[in-house]
Amino acid sequence: MNYAEDRLDRRARSASSRTSATADELASDLQRAHDVFRRCSNLNCDLQHEHSIEYGATTLGRSESVNRHESTITSLQELRAAHELAGKTLRDGGSNRQAVFHFGMAWKICHWLDRSASARCTAREHLSNIDNVASDDSTKYCPEWKSVGDYAQMAELSGFPEVGVLALLFCRAGGQLNLSETAEVETETTPSDKTENEGTSTSSTSGCGCGMAECGISPCFIAFPTSSSVIDMVLQDLDEINTNNPHQQTTKSKSDRASSTVTALEILNQLAVISGKSSKLTNGDRFYTMQQFMNERTNHIEIPSTLRFWEDKNSSNNLHPVLLLLLLKLLYSSPISGSFLKLACYSIPYLSAMLPSSSPGGRHLAMKYKSHWAYYVFIRSVVLGERVKKNRVDRRMCHTPVWDIVVGTDENAGLLNGADALDENAFSSCCRSILNACTATNEEQTIPKTITLMPRQCIYALGDSHVLSLAWQTLCIDSTQTTHPNSQGDISTQDAIHRVIIPYPVTGIKAWHFRSSTRFFTHYNLRTCLERLQLATKQQRRRAMILSAGEIDCREGIGGTLLQGYYQDCQDAVEQTVLQYLGSLSSLAEEFMLQILVMPVAPHAYRSEKNGKAMGRAKRRETMALWNDTLRKELVVWEEQSVSEQSSSHRHASQRKYEHVFLLDYEEQLRHADQNSPVGYVLHPSYNADYTHCNSAIVPLVEQALVKCGYDLNLVC
Repeated sequence: MNYAEDRLDRRARSASSRTSATADELASDLQRAHDVFRRCSNLNCDLQHEHSIEYGATTLGRSESVNRHESTITSLQELRAAHELAGKTLRDGGSNRQAVFHFGMAWKICHWLDRSASARCTAREHLSNIDNVASDDSTKYCPEWKSVGDYAQMAELSGFPEVGVLALLFCRAGGQLNLSETAEVETETTPSDKTENEGTSTSSTSGCGCGMAECGISPCFIAFPTSSSVIDMVLQDLDEINTNNPHQQTTKSKSDRASSTVTALEILNQLAVISGKSSKLTNGDRFYTMQQFMNERTNHIEIPSTLRFWEDKNSSNNLHPVLLLLLLKLLYSSPISGSFLKLACYSIPYLSAMLPSSSPGGRHLAMKYKSHWAYYVFIRSVVLGERVKKNRVDRRMCHTPVWDIVVGTDENAGLLNGADALDENAFSSCCRSILNACTATNEEQTIPKTITLMPRQCIYALGDSHVLSLAWQTLCIDSTQTTHPNSQGDISTQDAIHRVIIPYPVTGIKAWHFRSSTRFFTHYNLRTCLERLQLATKQQRRRAMILSAGEIDCREGIGGTLLQGYYQDCQDAVEQTVLQYLGSLSSLAEEFMLQILVMPVAPHAYRSEKNGKAMGRAKRRETMALWNDTLRKELVVWEEQSVSEQSSSHRHASQRKYEHVFLLDYEEQLRHADQNSPVGYVLHPSYNADYTHCNSAIVPLVEQALVKCGYDLNLVC
């Protein structure tokens, strides 16, 4: 669950003594796990005599049975820890297929242990006891919430956020996992000493050497039963909200919709009242006050109780607060859109009331689960926006809250137009197709394509978390302003092109990880996402895609102690990293038939210098400036020189230094003068989402940059 804080960032370097030491460490940890699997190979015989298992109960049944099989429980705890160790080790080695399998097995075992040894607790009990989260020490008992979280997160890191969502909803609905099936898989073959690492290959079906038949076969191992009443109920309810469109935006005017539907600004005003410094309300009081406020709006969509994951009633197994944040991220960032996007947006008002940043629970999550909390704060910001006085709205660049797009009060609400034309089972059919592909019995399981339930044509945005700044917004490209010809020398004659931006985040991806030699989970995830996208084939023309990377490199990967000795100075480090990054992008563009539109690294917003982090922030600002200057030097300056030297009739894509790679050069327009900044500027407040990311106010800048960057406009058609 805490992958960003508890893992070693191995930097994915393939030619150093440090890498050799890291590889030895990975091999040693994996061998330790294999040794446990070998010792527990006879566990299946003991489980066949376990007659008192009663799933859904809070005890094992007869006390004498518990005593008789106490050793079995101890072995299961050891086996669970071994699966978790194998999952973490394989994840950090880039063997995502095998890692998600072992995390899934750990969840199956923990599911039985948790239900047989402890009573369930409500979400409020989780909040009140959040300091008592189990230790990550592998020798201690691990509650199921952590195991299912590890599995859901690894499914996302393997390129399947949809599977992570379904796993969490299945768990909350009280779904049951069959432990006997787990034992059969684990003892089907004898573990061997094989430690083959699949590296970056997404088509390999070899195991990790554990000897388990299903290890590494599926592109994303499905730990929960795909044919059960619980999963059927979850999918049926997802279909219900996918086709539920009470706003009838095709027959109502914008003003009529706005008067009958709560807007993002109204939600922010309500949150300010119930969560302000002067408020005396408790967590529960804030939640029910927000619930009453939302229910007063007659056109608010009714969410089935199975999917109201933020509530602590009508549920068999309420989610831990950390799982609430993880589920929100997976719902919002899944490219399938539809019910997932609606569910993410509708949860934000309630989660904001339950977990305000100033509350003890919020502060604890922010300190202990930094990555999950950071995603929550960012998504909350882009969904609801910020409170802006009416007399200031017209004077500044404005962010468009995704909430207003989804509920139909914004002019870009065409995102949902055409929902009535969708089949009533369209969403569940999409999910079923993914589950079926991942559970197929053929030896070479293929990676299923992602499906986007979007009535309007789209353009994908892939990369680090900064792609969420553009997520679910609509690009309006005025093609009449471009003077750049396409690859055949023609200029587009279309008046305007509209494209909805579909996000596909690759969590934790750095520019350095794009290299083909990378052995890390981010590179595997990147390639899986590219294979899953509905892009072009070699028999079709290329497709354009927006891509973001580099901010994490500037923040933590360049100039740090682990990089000392590789480069002469920070400038050399930045330049060499950018060159490797662009070379890798050019290779990926050719392999996947892409036209890649590269986002710059946006400067961070102004932060107080009183908390002792001023020096680190100053260094990061300098690194970001060097990064963007190098991108311009390689992608913009060269192009301008090339254009000036050749006639327009001979400007072909093949003449570019990095073929099919273009820079969206809008970073200078994001700047706001600041004399205290070492580079003389910070991020303009109008574009600030959470001090690290931009909001959707940058969309007009992206539109302008698209026209000017020289790409083939016809490839977004």
